[in-house]
Amino acid sequence: MSPDHHGPKNGARQDSELETGVNRPPTSPVSRALWNFSSQWFLVPQGTGIISLILHQLDYQFRGLAIISVIAWIYTIALLTAGVSLYLLRVLMYPRHVAHALRTSMIETACLASISITFTLIIQMIVLVLVRQWGSAWGIVAYVLWWINTAMAVISVMGIPYFFVKVQSPGVKAVTPCVLLPLIAAPTSAAGGGVICRYALSVTVYKFPSLLSLTLKSFPPLEQIYQDMILCGPFGQGSFALQALGQAVLRGSFAGYDQGTFLTAEAAKPIAFTSQFAGLLAWGYGTFWWIFAIISIIHTCISQPGGIRHSHFTLSAWALVFPMGVYTNAAVQLGKIMDSPAFKVWSTVLLLLLVIIWAVNHIFTIKGMNTGEIWGTRWTD
Repeated sequence: MSPDHHGPKNGARQDSELETGVNRPPTSPVSRALWNFSSQWFLVPQGTGIISLILHQLDYQFRGLAIISVIAWIYTIALLTAGVSLYLLRVLMYPRHVAHALRTSMIETACLASISITFTLIIQMIVLVLVRQWGSAWGIVAYVLWWINTAMAVISVMGIPYFFVKVQSPGVKAVTPCVLLPLIAAPTSAAGGGVICRYALSVTVYKFPSLLSLTLKSFPPLEQIYQDMILCGPFGQGSFALQALGQAVLRGSFAGYDQGTFLTAEAAKPIAFTSQFAGLLAWGYGTFWWIFAIISIIHTCISQPGGIRHSHFTLSAWALVFPMGVYTNAAVQLGKIMDSPAFKVWSTVLLLLLVIIWAVNHIFTIKGMNTGEIWGTRWTD
């Protein structure tokens, strides 16, 4: 037969397969829930993990707070394990649909970096909890896991932005703050390395944060407005990483190496003080973006048609928790290195606000799971 005869049939069959594999969700509610299980779900363990870390490090400790932080840490591990398992199942069952989502959605691609970020938080808690209670062998475990996670962070930092530019190519006007999530993986890994250096090992390996200049829409949809809080994330996490670097250097990391002209014992103090001062400046810049995000969210909620009553909950609200968490964690660390009552009180206030946001998000998430709305389905369908 002629090529023209085969062409329409083959083309029609391919179009039909594409529509079935990508555009048509399953009819079963459970299958449709898995179909809609996006990478935004990884924001939940990410936010829970940073709260467990802050609870453990907070200056104003009360009896039982350390136990609460460990419970939150175990809950983070459970959430991440469940999330990764479901996402992998989604990939296996609907590979073309997931590939289509990754090619077309910046949020879907960016939120994959939350896996590495959450894993870093879990490793930090391994150092803070298990090394102190069960011995230095867990420090070696944390060190090995940190290297594995750092490789994941490098892949996130290099691979995901490449997708943004070369595969999705949405244009500058379509860029949203979610593109910063992969870049936050780098300073988060650096912060984890700092904790390992201070509490577990005498090894210093750091990466400094990358910053991205963004052109944002003046009035994005409400589902995207929570992402404005992400803008303070790199500065908060970068601040903590720089402070951790300074503390590790002061504790003798350079003296243990003492080679070359830079990593020497004589260079330790000026580098440590410079790093901590840079951490303070980064936190101040993060404060600007934190206030900017709050004003932007309130303004959008009020000025949208129907006002704040028109608002509805989506998983994007979890984008508030982690960036505000790392900003709070940096404030906790500043309170320690400066012995500042002001930072200690302010970090406590921030933590209380953070826990309230976390609890409210949990309530609405569980409600949406029970009704099926958050899965993109209704269990009564």
